[in-house]
Amino acid sequence: MDFSFSEDQENLRSSVREFAKREIAPKIREMIKTRKIPDEIFKGLARMNLMGMTASEEYGGLGADAMTTGIVAEEIAKADPTMSIPVLFLVDNAWTNLINKYGTNELKSEILPDVAKGKSIVGIASTEPNFGSDIGSMTTVAKKNGSKYVLEGEKAFISLIRDIKERSGGFVTVAKTDPSKGTGGVSLFYLPYSDRLDISYTEEMGREGSSWGSFRFSGIELTAKHMLGKENGGFKIIHEGFEFARGLIAVISAGAALSSINNGVEYMKSRKAFGSEIAKFQGLQFQVADDVAKMEAALMMGYKALWTYDQEQKYGRFTRFQVSKQIAVAKLISTTWAFDAISDALQWQGAYGYSRDCPEEWALRGVRSFQLAEGSREIMKMIIARETIGKEYIK
Repeated sequence: MDFSFSEDQENLRSSVREFAKREIAPKIREMIKTRKIPDEIFKGLARMNLMGMTASEEYGGLGADAMTTGIVAEEIAKADPTMSIPVLFLVDNAWTNLINKYGTNELKSEILPDVAKGKSIVGIASTEPNFGSDIGSMTTVAKKNGSKYVLEGEKAFISLIRDIKERSGGFVTVAKTDPSKGTGGVSLFYLPYSDRLDISYTEEMGREGSSWGSFRFSGIELTAKHMLGKENGGFKIIHEGFEFARGLIAVISAGAALSSINNGVEYMKSRKAFGSEIAKFQGLQFQVADDVAKMEAALMMGYKALWTYDQEQKYGRFTRFQVSKQIAVAKLISTTWAFDAISDALQWQGAYGYSRDCPEEWALRGVRSFQLAEGSREIMKMIIARETIGKEYIK
């Protein structure tokens, strides 16, 4: 197996790393105070062609595959421990990718150029107040009325909701077009933001710059132009978007944890206790070794998962279920180990680690969200068990 990146990918990594250090890292404290991603960040990401980079070149994107998108996600995560900008990047690109693949030509021409320019954002609105991963329990419906679909329902815990509103973006959303068929009667739509969405906001535990909230809607009319894929075919399609997002979360979590470990190590080298730098204490050295080993492994599993996704998408080399398993493994171990590693790095920094001034305090709250987002740890375990033991043994 070849674990190297191409020359173009390495050049992209270097460019993004420099951009992130220069333009993202210095603005994190401002973002925490304002609880909003600065407009300069949007402009910078667009200037680097990182917004909507998964859109085809004809729409202004880079046509980036999952592996290449993962490289950018990792570098952004190392610069923003709050996970706010990584969330913006992963959500926008994972769901832009789905529209780029399944959207109508009219829809793609209408929205993707603005997404690639950073003028608009694509989000995901699938969760409802009483359901998350169990799409069969969804209550949102899309009733066909002539050539139109009339949507009614409620969506909750939507990332970037304020940003999408302000930038006239939209949401990939899911609704039942034939409730009698269960998950076989689910369709996927692009729902543009409009004043008819009754929006409310929720304050997150972390991710200070990433807005979060819900909306209710009734009588929203969409046409066939807004449908992704075929009617009643949305269940399989939406999981492609979730899997892309989960793979990005795996490398983001690992990148953030490795950055926190480095911060903790630098603190150890400067902090003295009992007449010696605490970096010389073997107990702490062993913790560092364990955390580095786990996070290097998690990072490689994340890239393997994204590579598997690409191979299935481009060449059909793997089945959808094989991809699901690799993605679930990567997300499960990376988000779990990253939280533990960041907690260790916070501990190494003593009382300072517990302060709101410490980046590891930000990172701990930010990474914790990824144990829930785009499928909880429990859902990842269910997927892994299903593909290991067999579907017939899973309730």
